[in-house]
Amino acid sequence: MITENKKFIGEKIKQQRKRLKLTQFELAERVGIHEKQLSRIEAGLHYPSLENFIKILRVLKINLCEFEENKEINPLKDDIFQLINESSDNELKIYKDIILSIKRNLI
Repeated sequence: MITENKKFIGEKIKQQRKRLKLTQFELAERVGIHEKQLSRIEAGLHYPSLENFIKILRVLKINLCEFEENKEINPLKDDIFQLINESSDNELKIYKDIILSIKRNLI
């Protein structure tokens, strides 16, 4: 179970880093850790310290709830959540109207 958690955390960090088009070196530099340390975290070999984990979450704009246990990794949902997180209130209203309209027509 512990190994699975390390791999899950590492994969989540790696996916978001790549989505933001950051290299391991760039992320490690922003967090203040060595690139090798980040590589081991992404590979699921090590846990980040709590302090570094929080820094990684902030840099990558990851919400802590995305690490809930038994949550499936779904790149499509992650992409949509990222789009939502980066949207203005005006854009969110438009997205909501579009989604509600589509849902009504699917039923």
